[in-house]
Amino acid sequence: MKKAFLAITLVAATAHAGDPAAGKSKSLACQACHASANAIGPHLVGQREKYLVAQLTAFKSGERKNDLMSAIAKQLSEADIADLAAYWSAQPTGSDATISDAAAAIAKPRMTFPKEFPKGFVLYNTEDDAEHHTSQKSYVNATALAAAKAGKPLPNGSIVLVVTTTNDKPAYSGMEAHAGFGKDIPPLLQNGDWSYNLWTSDRTPKTDFNEAMCLACHKPTAASSYVFTYDKIKKAP
Repeated sequence: MKKAFLAITLVAATAHAGDPAAGKSKSLACQACHASANAIGPHLVGQREKYLVAQLTAFKSGERKNDLMSAIAKQLSEADIADLAAYWSAQPTGSDATISDAAAAIAKPRMTFPKEFPKGFVLYNTEDDAEHHTSQKSYVNATALAAAKAGKPLPNGSIVLVVTTTNDKPAYSGMEAHAGFGKDIPPLLQNGDWSYNLWTSDRTPKTDFNEAMCLACHKPTAASSYVFTYDKIKKAP
């Protein structure tokens, strides 16, 4: 059944002749995860054009599932898919060993750790996992809390910070909306003006963090200000 589905969607998608030049302009969002020696996704350069069309079409339809790729592919038209496949398949193997400054900037987080945390923040959710000795506490600042309480989108100045403690050792993840944070992010990944980051127990940024992963993951939650826990913030005491 899956093979039949892919065959049908492949024929439909390839009805659009791909334009490599158009695909290049759309490929910036892909490069953040699929290019460079430290790529966190499979390399796309040199892949067969029909294969790329089939995989992107499967992600778009839901036949193939991946939280990040599904969020991206669902935004693509058939023409977009054809253009991207034509571009990537035309690139020689190894040509993506380095990426452009623009692509590297997508992966680089803009958010810094809130200097006075936890001062000025409200704890709004706690989840404990006794089996794995893990506790997760979610905090929100006053700007975001006031907006959520009023049923409004979270404005610039909003910060959400999650502290995950495992065997008494904390790690931090956060998101902040700030004017200009989204300026250089391509539309396929842009989350308004939100930026994301991860920190170690001493609040040092994780050097291997690729922000594009969070941008893709949160992209489908635009209706709730890109925050998965908006309703929980709204109900905070």
